[in-house]
Amino acid sequence: MRSSAPTVHVAEDGEAVGSLRRFSEWFRLTPASVVSCLQERAAEGVILDAGRGRRRLLVVDARGLEALCECQADTGGA
Repeated sequence: MRSSAPTVHVAEDGEAVGSLRRFSEWFRLTPASVVSCLQERAAEGVILDAGRGRRRLLVVDARGLEALCECQADTGGA
């Protein structure tokens, strides 16, 4: 059975900050914890370019989403 969840999440421009906030809400982690979790557990599956102004990019593959689930479980946020 095929999952309906996307295997890659891509956010550009101002969406990158919004995506971090949504991940923070979904996984009950602070935005800083979301970034730390992705950097520590799924660095190869994440591209985060803070850029300047609206030139921001966030790409998270399936491993990044799994890492966020793991971090949520580790903090008891599930």
